[in-house]
Amino acid sequence: MVGLHRETWRRHVTGNPSAGVVVAHKDRDYPNRVPQECRDAFMDLVNTPEYEDLSVTQAFMRMRDDGEYFFSLATAHRAVKECGQNGDRRLQRRGTGSSGKKCKPVLAAFGPNEIWSWDITMFKGPGRAVYKLYLMIDIFSRKIVGHRVETTESPLFAQQMIGAAAGAQAQYPRVLHADNGGPMRAATTAQFAAELGIKLSYSRPRVSDDNPFSEAMFKTVKYDLGFPDRFHSLKHARGYMAAFITDYNARHRHSGIKYYTPNQAHDGTHHQVHQQRQATLDNYYKQHPERFRKRPLASALPISAGINYEKNPKLPQTA
Repeated sequence: MVGLHRETWRRHVTGNPSAGVVVAHKDRDYPNRVPQECRDAFMDLVNTPEYEDLSVTQAFMRMRDDGEYFFSLATAHRAVKECGQNGDRRLQRRGTGSSGKKCKPVLAAFGPNEIWSWDITMFKGPGRAVYKLYLMIDIFSRKIVGHRVETTESPLFAQQMIGAAAGAQAQYPRVLHADNGGPMRAATTAQFAAELGIKLSYSRPRVSDDNPFSEAMFKTVKYDLGFPDRFHSLKHARGYMAAFITDYNARHRHSGIKYYTPNQAHDGTHHQVHQQRQATLDNYYKQHPERFRKRPLASALPISAGINYEKNPKLPQTA
């Protein structure tokens, strides 16, 4: 009578059932899905000097014969493709090809002293002199845990900074992240980190977003109102940075950690500060409730910080 099929009429009357959370097949959390750490371990091994000049199939078969088995050959090809190394891997690994790609670093810290990031920047000295600032920051608390000012870049200075920072914090970080500079990639630095049980992580070439905490820290240092255009001596530069870092760690209210200071986020005293802020807001709310739609709440410290880390991933769905 109405010119519609009965099922179409039923859908108009009852409405379509909710589909729930829709997740793409490639993003679903299947029980048999290979975890990311297995893929990373395979890529680390396939890019070692023993396998870097081999095709994926040849490298996979030799690994299996040597007792190293991560997943199937098809999954190995997919892992290599995701890292952009499914072309001529010899050119990509040696850096002579323009199309070579590195895997994107994905790191997440849920507390202090888990992941440290470091880098080197330049200061102007007297005349043509240039000073090098080595700076290491905890990405969770934003605390500067190590620094030094030198006239050159050297793996030895990097090792000394790492050792001094670990000694001051009484523990080593789980991961040490940096860019691809000479002191960062030096074999002595890698050996030193391995002896301490620290995993090294590196940015992709020419991708500044892969080391955002160090880059942002350098901007904070150089855009400070008291930062001089030029230092007149190495002693001047070292004295300025020592004073700046002491003040920054103790007094700087950092927007990335809800305006707590790095020291408060690092040593756990942010809990007391949060209670004090909430008490101040409650007192003001009692005096002027007409100025609010609802009770104001003090912001708590974020639960995580990361590099290329998706804080709110899609809900997993098992098919």
